[in-house]
Amino acid sequence: MLNLSDEKLAEIMENFDQTWSTGSSSSTSSRSSRSSGTKDYEVGDAYSRQDAIRPLVATNCSEYVVAHARCELHPVRRFGEVSLLPHILEMMRKLGLNRLLRLQSYTWPHLAGGAGHGAMIVGAPGSGRTFAYVPVVCHAVCKALAEIRSLPGDWPPNQYGPRALILVPDLRRVRQVSAMCHALLRKAHKEDWLTLTLNVPSTRSSEFFQRLLNGVGCLVVTPTQLNWFYHEAPGLMRFPCLQFVVYDDVDLMSQEQLANAEQVLAEILPLSHSPQRVMVSQSYNPELMVKLKAVNDHPALIFGDILEAALYGGTRIRISLLRAAAKVNGVLQMLLECPPEANRTVIFCSDDGDMQRLVAALEDRGYNCLPYYQTSDLQVREELHRWQAAKRGGGVILLCTDDCPELIIRNAHSLIHFSMSTSWSKFKMRHLMVADNLGNTLAERKAAPLHSLVLLDDNNHRELPRLVDFLQLHQEVDPTILSLAKRIRKELAQAKCCNRSSLCSQILRLGQCYDPCCVERHHVGKFDGPDSHLPTSGDVKLQLVQVYSPTHLCVRLLEHLPLEQPGNWQELPYPAVQEMRMQLMRHKEPPRYWPPLVGAICMYHTSFTQERVRILKVPPIKNVNIVESDLQVELQALDVDTRIFTSTCGDLYECPEALQQEPPLACDLRLLGMIPYNGERSWTEEDGRNVKYTLGQLPKEHFLQAKVQFSAAGTLFVRDLVAMVYADQFRVHLRQLSLAQHLVKATLAKRCERAAEMVKDFFGELLTKREEDELQKEEKEEQPQEKPLLSLRCQRLAQVALESGRENQLKQELKQRNCSETKEVITASNQDAQPQSKEDHLSQLYECMMNCSRLQLEDQKESSKDGQQIEAQPVEFLKQVISGESSNKRKPKKSSVKVAPPPDHFQEQIEIPSQQPPNVVRPSVSYYQTISTLELQVSLPEDDYEYRVQLIQAQIIFRATSKSSQLIQQFLLTLRFPYTSLRHHIRGRTVYISVTKALAVADPLAFSEYRFLKPNHDMFGKMEQHRRMTQSRLLRSLEDYGYVKPKIEVQERSEESEDDERNLEGIERVDNNEICD
Repeated sequence: MLNLSDEKLAEIMENFDQTWSTGSSSSTSSRSSRSSGTKDYEVGDAYSRQDAIRPLVATNCSEYVVAHARCELHPVRRFGEVSLLPHILEMMRKLGLNRLLRLQSYTWPHLAGGAGHGAMIVGAPGSGRTFAYVPVVCHAVCKALAEIRSLPGDWPPNQYGPRALILVPDLRRVRQVSAMCHALLRKAHKEDWLTLTLNVPSTRSSEFFQRLLNGVGCLVVTPTQLNWFYHEAPGLMRFPCLQFVVYDDVDLMSQEQLANAEQVLAEILPLSHSPQRVMVSQSYNPELMVKLKAVNDHPALIFGDILEAALYGGTRIRISLLRAAAKVNGVLQMLLECPPEANRTVIFCSDDGDMQRLVAALEDRGYNCLPYYQTSDLQVREELHRWQAAKRGGGVILLCTDDCPELIIRNAHSLIHFSMSTSWSKFKMRHLMVADNLGNTLAERKAAPLHSLVLLDDNNHRELPRLVDFLQLHQEVDPTILSLAKRIRKELAQAKCCNRSSLCSQILRLGQCYDPCCVERHHVGKFDGPDSHLPTSGDVKLQLVQVYSPTHLCVRLLEHLPLEQPGNWQELPYPAVQEMRMQLMRHKEPPRYWPPLVGAICMYHTSFTQERVRILKVPPIKNVNIVESDLQVELQALDVDTRIFTSTCGDLYECPEALQQEPPLACDLRLLGMIPYNGERSWTEEDGRNVKYTLGQLPKEHFLQAKVQFSAAGTLFVRDLVAMVYADQFRVHLRQLSLAQHLVKATLAKRCERAAEMVKDFFGELLTKREEDELQKEEKEEQPQEKPLLSLRCQRLAQVALESGRENQLKQELKQRNCSETKEVITASNQDAQPQSKEDHLSQLYECMMNCSRLQLEDQKESSKDGQQIEAQPVEFLKQVISGESSNKRKPKKSSVKVAPPPDHFQEQIEIPSQQPPNVVRPSVSYYQTISTLELQVSLPEDDYEYRVQLIQAQIIFRATSKSSQLIQQFLLTLRFPYTSLRHHIRGRTVYISVTKALAVADPLAFSEYRFLKPNHDMFGKMEQHRRMTQSRLLRSLEDYGYVKPKIEVQERSEESEDDERNLEGIERVDNNEICD
C-alpha cells in the first residue's frame, strides 16, 4: 500500500497550517480540483439523481413497524411534525419521498434527540431503511456548520475531521450513500475549503488527507478504507467533532472488518466524546445490540421486518413436512401441545374452502372454531370482538386467510400455518398478530411463550429453502429439514435452467455472493459446461480484446498446447478468417427476430455495427402473435466482446443457421483465486483502467499466454496471464509481464486459495462429469486398434486423385469409342498410346501426392489439430465459404476412419509407408503477397528441370523432375484463404507462381508449419512503399481537383512522370505473355 513519508507528511501539515492563515488559497485549490473532475474526493457537482435510491419505488416498504426502547417511542404522523431543514425536505420530495413511511416516522424523532440516542434499524433492502437515518444525519451536519459559521473570527482550528462517519460494506454502496448525502447537503452554507461529502479515492493521494484536515460533512467509506487511511497517517487521524457513526448493512461486514473498524474508532475518538451510533441490518444480531447499548444511553430497536421482530421477541418457529391428508393430524398435535384454553390460537388457511374442511375436522374432535370467511357478516364480527376481549381467546380457535386486512389482532400466542401464503411478504405479515406479546429486551420485559407452526406438503414445498435459510440465522434447524431443503433447492435450480441470465460476478470472483439482493444467477446449468471450442486444459495463446476488471478480461484464442502433446502448438481458427467467413454468410436484409427465446443466437443491429448476440433473459410475453419492439431483453455479445447489456427486440434480427453454428470469437478469462488486495469485494473502474493501460504498453511483437485450469460458462479460468516477447539475439522467448505478480506488486489483488477452491466447488458437478468423460475416452483409446492408416488429409487427397483419374479415364474411353467408328486404324493406335499416356500422368500425380503426404507426416507426425479444419478437409473449404456451411467441427484426437473403397483399377487398401523415398526433397520457396494475388518463387537446383503445378481446391501441388538426375523437387501447400485461379511460368531456374485471391483483402499468411517457405521481406517492403506512393499520388490528385481540402501548402510536384515506378526495381512480376495453363 501507499505509505506517507516524512516529506509528504510535512507537506500535508504545511498545507494544513496555510488553511487557517489564508483561507482564500485553499478555497481556490478546492474549486480548481473540483472543476478538474476529481469526483473521487467529493461527489459535489458530479452528483446524479440516478445514484440516489428512491425509497418509495421498492415493494418492501412496510406499513407496520415494531419499535422497542427503554421508554415509549412517539412517532410522527406527517412531514409538518418533522424538524428538518427546508432544503432537505424539498430535496426529499424531489427524490420521491412524498409520504412518511412508518419506519422513518419512528427513527427520525428518536435520532434527532441528540447524543446518546442510538438505534438499530432492521429491515429488508429497499424498505426505506437508508433514508431512515440519512436526513437526520444531514440535518445535524448542516446545523453544526451553521453554528461554526456564526462564531466570530476565522474557522476554528479544532474543527477538522468529519461530522458524520458512514461505514458501508462495499464500493457500490459507497456511491449510493454518497449520492444521497450530497443530494441533501448540496445547498448547505459552508466555507469554500470544506468538503460536504468525501470518499477515499482509488489513487489514494495526499489530497484526501488535506481535505480531511480541512473539515468534512459526511465521510462515506468501507471498513477496509477506514483502516487503511488510519494506518497511513495515524498521527493526523483525530475526529473531535464526530457526531454520528453509522454502520449501514452491518450484517454484510465480516467480523474482522468490524473488529478493525472498532479499533480504529477507539483510537481516533477522544475519550470524553461518544457520538451517536446507528446500525442498519437486514437481520437482528443480539451481539451487535449489546455493543449498541454499551455506547448509547437511549438505544432504540426498530423493526421494519415483522418476521425478524417475531423471532427477536421469543417466537419459536417450527417446520413440519406432512402429506396433504395428514395435515389435520399435525394441527391436532399442535393443539394438544398448546391448548386453545391457555393460548390465543389463530390458524391460517389458503381460501374459504380449505377453511371449511378444516373447521369440520376440528369440530368433530370437539374444538370450538370461529371461521372468518370472506362473506362474514356483522354477527361474526361481534363474535370476533368478544374473542379478542376474552382472556387468551376463551378456548376458541380463530380461522382466517391472508385476504382479511380488516382483522387487527396483535395479542395472539399460537400461529398455525395450515397453508402457506402466496408470497413471502404475506407470510411475514401473519406474525404481526403476536406483536403485542413480544418481549422487549431494552425494557427488560419478558416474552410469553409464542409458537408458530408451518405445515408444508407436496404443493407448497417450494417455500422450504427460503424459510430454512431465514431460520438458520436465528435458531437451530433439524438436519433432516436442511438436507431436504438442499435437495429442493437443487431441483428448483435445474427447473430454472431455461433462464440463462449471467452468473453472479461475486461467485466467479470470490466463490460466494455476499449481496442478499443480488438478482444474478446463483446456480449452474447444463449450458454452463465446457464449450466445444474452449480448451479445458493445457496452454493457450491469446489476443486481448477488453479489460473489465483487473482479473476479468475478454480475449480471443489463437493457439492451444494440449497437455497430452507437449511442444506441439495447435493453431485455432484464425479470428480474421472467421470474421470474413461470417461476413460472407450474413444476409443483406435479414428478417426481424420474434419471439425471443432464451439461449437463442440472433443478430443485433445498430447504426454502426452488426454482431451476433445470445439472448440471456426474456420477460414474460403475453401474446407471441403481437410483435413487441420495445420489449426489454438481456443479451451477451459473442464476437466483438463478451459484454452483457440490455436492449429491445426492435434491434434483433434473424441469424443464418450456418452462422449460428460458428463458435464465438471472444470469450471471458478470469484469474482464479485473485481477490481484491484491500479486502473489498470488487475493484473500482480506475483499477480496471490502470490494468488496461499496463497491458497496452507492452511491446508490439508480444503475445499473451496462460495455462488453463478449467473452463466453464464460456470462461477460461487461469492461474496467471503472462506476456511473452521473442529475443532475436538469443533466439528465445522471454517473459515480459506476469499479470498476477503485477497485481500483487501494485497492491490491487492477492492470492486466495480458499476463493479458488470455492469457485471450483461451485462448478464441481460439471468438472466431475468432464473428468468422467475423459476417463471413458482414454479407456476406449487404450483398447487395441488396427494398424493406423493415413491421416484424414492424406486419405482425402488420395481419394480425390483417384476419383479425378477415374473420371479422366472414362472420358478418354468415351472419346476413343467415338473415334473408332470413323477411323479404325487411328483407333487402334490411340488405344495403344493414349490410355498408356494418361495412366502415366495419373500415376505421376498420384505418386506426387503420396510423396507430399509423406513429407507432411514427417513434419506433423500424425498430429490432428482441432482448429485446422480447412487443412483437414480442403475440398470442402470453398464450398463451405460460399454456401455458409460450418467448418468448425471438432475432430477426434485419434481417427479410426478408413479410406473409402478405391476405383476398379486399385483393388487393395491404400497404405502409405511412414518413410519417404530418399530422392524426394522440397525446393526453396519464398513468398509475398499483393492486394489481389499471392506470389510464390520456387528455386530449382538445375536448368534441366521440368515442372508441373496444379491448384486443386485449396491445395497447390508442385512437382519438378530432372532429366540428368533422379532427384524430385516437390511440395504441397494448403491455402487457408479462398483463391480462384493459378498462373505460372519459369525464368532460368526460378518458377514464378501467381495465385489469384477470391477477395481483394490481405491473407493472414499462416505458413509457420511449412519450414521450407520463407517470406520475401524485400518484396513486402517494396510493395508497401509502392502502395504508399500510389496513395500519396492519389491524394495530390484529389487536392488538385478540390475534393480534399489541403491542410498544408502543397509542395512542388516532381518533374518525373506519375507513371514511372521508380522504386520497383528488383520486383519480379508475372509475365502474362509467358503464362502456362
